[in-house]
Amino acid sequence: MIKITIPTSSHFIASMITMRENINFEHGQDHARQGRQSRLCGAPVNDWRWGKRIKSLLCTSFVPFILAFLPASLEADEPKTEKYSPEVVAKAENILAQVSLRRSAKQIQATGTTAITRGISGLTREKRELRLLQKDWDMGGIQLTAIRQELQRLKKQHTNLSLELARVAGDTAANNRIVGLLNVTNSQLEMLVNKREKTKTLMATKRAVLNDAESKYAEKILVIRKNFDSVEAALREVLADEKVAIALRVMSVNFQTPAMPTADQILLALNKRVERLEQEVFSETIPLDVENRSMYVNVVVGNKTTRMVVDSGASLICLPARVAAELGVEISANAPEMELVVANGDTIAARGVILPRVRIGEFVVQNVDAAVLEAAADTAEPLLGMSFLDHFKFEINAADRTLKMLRVNAE
Repeated sequence: MIKITIPTSSHFIASMITMRENINFEHGQDHARQGRQSRLCGAPVNDWRWGKRIKSLLCTSFVPFILAFLPASLEADEPKTEKYSPEVVAKAENILAQVSLRRSAKQIQATGTTAITRGISGLTREKRELRLLQKDWDMGGIQLTAIRQELQRLKKQHTNLSLELARVAGDTAANNRIVGLLNVTNSQLEMLVNKREKTKTLMATKRAVLNDAESKYAEKILVIRKNFDSVEAALREVLADEKVAIALRVMSVNFQTPAMPTADQILLALNKRVERLEQEVFSETIPLDVENRSMYVNVVVGNKTTRMVVDSGASLICLPARVAAELGVEISANAPEMELVVANGDTIAARGVILPRVRIGEFVVQNVDAAVLEAAADTAEPLLGMSFLDHFKFEINAADRTLKMLRVNAE
């Protein structure tokens, strides 16, 4: 870029003002001789009009000229900031190094974050293992659901065969055929029940392993956040030091780094990494209402809310018929028939249903197994059982009257 330096702006503008005054003076003389005419280039003109045209031409031509060169003159007058010598830069770098700071290109970085970055990198392997445990648990749940559905099919088949056996009384061949089919069905039912119990036991073991893994993973993220907060607090104190401020100023002049960086700016990228980890962990302590030694929690089924007793001893969510109707739960004509055993040993007839969506706080489960009790059990309390709770690590604290839940999204 070529810079043209003109005389100081004040002298230049004064010259232009003098020129303008001379034009005005000549214009006044010409105006006094308005009756006289002269000939210029063979064309008669009035002297005062010619003077006015000259004035207009000069003003029109020189104004852009002034505007074009005035910034150049002002720029020439601005002071320039000289860069610091290599010796000063070396001293500034040493000051920053002593407080775990360094320059990288045009940025100031904190070097005391190694433990945090290592902790984040170390979670990669654990996250992969946690994801495998969660998938294994999910597959177990799918298998258990398939076993339950097959059991319901065999039970229905057994009922139909029994009815058919009654209709063929006296027909020995038909009777023997149906009895044979009943024996096969009974054998299949027995084998499937054993498989279901083994699967449930295996699922309980897997859930315990998964709970432990999720707890350790979440605890490590909490430690990473705690370490980050400590580094951030220390960095705020460092940036308030006068020597550090001077060293940062040297870096800013020589390398265009931020002159007054904040702790938030320096740690921005690392904080985003920590926040992404925290978004994987869902933890919530939910208050419980205690009445007559029962602990109640508000549960959202679909888009309606009802109170349920938290019961880790119940395998399913259990709903009295009236509550199911209030929640809009539909019972299909082919809904499987069930017999539930209550705490005192009594049995209650029920129909199996699938609840599309159940939520407590921020914890949601899709397609939850539930049982709708017969109308005779309308006085029973709705129960929040393991078909929902078993999807999370949970802890019921009777003393604090809370339900603490934890889930890690390792996807």
